[in-house]
Amino acid sequence: MRSRNILSIIILGIIFMAPAIPAYAIDDAILAVVNDEVITVKDLKEYMKSVFAQLKIEGRSPQEINEVMSQYENKGIEQLIEDRLILSAAEKAGVMIRPKAVDDRLEEIKKKYPSYQEFLESIKNEGLTITDIRKKIESQIKGQAMVSTEVRSKVYVNPQEVTDYFALHAQEYSKKARVYVETIFVKSAFGKDEARKKIDDALAAVRNGLDFRAAIGKYSELPSVGEIALDQLRPEFKERIDKMNVGDFSEVIEVPNGFYLIKLEGRAEASNALLNEVKDRIYQDIFENKFRERFKSWIENLRKKAYVEVKQ
Repeated sequence: MRSRNILSIIILGIIFMAPAIPAYAIDDAILAVVNDEVITVKDLKEYMKSVFAQLKIEGRSPQEINEVMSQYENKGIEQLIEDRLILSAAEKAGVMIRPKAVDDRLEEIKKKYPSYQEFLESIKNEGLTITDIRKKIESQIKGQAMVSTEVRSKVYVNPQEVTDYFALHAQEYSKKARVYVETIFVKSAFGKDEARKKIDDALAAVRNGLDFRAAIGKYSELPSVGEIALDQLRPEFKERIDKMNVGDFSEVIEVPNGFYLIKLEGRAEASNALLNEVKDRIYQDIFENKFRERFKSWIENLRKKAYVEVKQ
């Protein structure tokens, strides 16, 4: 469920994207006070570094990190305050985490590495120890448990809400006309001639029988596009694709930042959504909206009960 992903980001990932702190800032300058805890510039820097290290160790994808960047880059100290409030509430509530839960999560992380030695090396490179990781995992699970108890478990969506929502928003769930395309991209920022030669080599290779997906792995500098709605295509792409049959690949297409080759793998016409097909998505959308609203209200209540001062 996406709400679980939201929980994970709330507890772990958001702070990573706090705004950059000016170079002239003094490390011991006070940014905020939460109850009897002082948060300094150094605290925020170290927290950001720590979370970034954990994200890397956990094997989070660049896309996940970029999503955190785009969504939360302006929250900074406010999000750190929220995190402190959540963990403080968990401590006051006596939330206990079974060692096995930490062990299991640590094992999940280890499995992302080819060997235990490489896992240890990764931790060492980030300036952390196994004990540090265990403590971070324990805090993460504790915060997630607190939010689950106080927020997630109190969010309900009944079937009639799903039906009513669909009646008002059916068009949003209709499927637009779309295509399935494989793409090879070579950027030209570091030399247009070199980029053109590389994309020409890719075109020659697929013409001579190299599987297009294999060519993507060999030549492309971006992941393949995959499924995309026709109205989201760049005009120069749509013009070419309109004239292509399934299985065809294009000539070289130049764009401002590089060159593309595209192969048309399939087409799908626009179609109206049926409630039975999208009810799970609608349930999740409603649940997520309610979750966010309840979480915001809960955090505001925690702030009212605590002493919070943000320095200007």
